[in-house]
Amino acid sequence: MVQNSAFFLIIYISGGSLGTTTSPQQQNTATLQDLCKKSTLGHGFPGIPGSNGMPGIPGAPGPQGPQGREGVKGQIGNTGSQGMPGPRGDRGREGPLGKSGPTGIKDIKGEPGLVGMKGERTGAPGPQGPQGREGVKGQIGNTGSQGMPDKGEKGESVKASQANVVAQTNWKQCVWKSDNDIDNGKIKECTFNKLASDTSLKVSFQGNMRVRGNSRCNRLYFKINGSECSGPVTIEALVYNHWLSGNTNHDQLHHRSFEGYCENIPQGAVRVELWVGQFSGYLLGDAWTGWNSVSRIMIEEVSRPQS
Repeated sequence: MVQNSAFFLIIYISGGSLGTTTSPQQQNTATLQDLCKKSTLGHGFPGIPGSNGMPGIPGAPGPQGPQGREGVKGQIGNTGSQGMPGPRGDRGREGPLGKSGPTGIKDIKGEPGLVGMKGERTGAPGPQGPQGREGVKGQIGNTGSQGMPDKGEKGESVKASQANVVAQTNWKQCVWKSDNDIDNGKIKECTFNKLASDTSLKVSFQGNMRVRGNSRCNRLYFKINGSECSGPVTIEALVYNHWLSGNTNHDQLHHRSFEGYCENIPQGAVRVELWVGQFSGYLLGDAWTGWNSVSRIMIEEVSRPQS
């Protein structure tokens, strides 16, 4: 209440002094002096100012102002660190073919190379050549031993016409159909005309043969020109018979065959003989060949074997 009274007093005094003609500084000074006098006389000294009141509620924000002018362009910043490499792109299309370059300078001829290693002289055997001309007739040989009484079938002619000669092969077979009970000796002989000196002979036998007797063994083999083959080894077969029961009269009449090659035989007429005999270390058995069947000796002239 005291504060309000003082406030009205100040307003009243100020309002009453508006009609004077003194200067504002003089007017204020006089007013303050009068006020102090009047306050002292009527009401005493003014009280202590009160505390500030509560702040008012903030007002609503005003509308956005117009956009300002564009600022001055700043300086270029520092270069940043290098980024990670991106994925590899697809391969581009092939470019056009360039122009041919100029021809190079011809080089100096080099020195000849070293001589290569010498190859092997022995190659694969070539095909058999055509039949040569008929050779000079040889001298008459010595008379051979007496042959078997059985007359064999007529052999093929040695002198064949040129139209019947086969360039790749030269072969012959001697066949017969008769029983033979020789145990130790020559069974059959077959002659052959060998056309070249650097070839080999292949000889073979096919026919029925048996040996009878307990623990008996007979040997079949070929002779060529009166001797067994030595180039490289003999051509032979063994027929062995053994009966544990002790019965020695069993006949094992089986078809048998054996063959082989013989080298180092001269050109010309060749005698091929089939023999049977005792095998070393065993008793000679009761041999039999040709039982109710055909027997044959086959001869073929072939090229020499590989080394």
